[in-house]
Amino acid sequence: MAQEAEGPWLEVIGKALAYLCVQHVAQDDPDRVGNLLAKVKFLEGIGVPKTDAALILGSTANSVSVMESRKKKGASVGKKGKK
Repeated sequence: MAQEAEGPWLEVIGKALAYLCVQHVAQDDPDRVGNLLAKVKFLEGIGVPKTDAALILGSTANSVSVMESRKKKGASVGKKGKK
């Protein structure tokens, strides 16, 4: 029975530690994880799936996807090809 209870608790502990990591990095080096997308990328870098990273940070996976697509579109807007 103890092993059955470990599964959910390990997930909760892991997500809490991931949140604490982001908060610690944001406090020590604010330029590294300044906005939500940067925080999601940081969490993905330490192995947290994007959907879980969004939930940890109080957002949704769809919202993060929309922000990413807007960022990609914004980077390409205004660039002209060579003539």
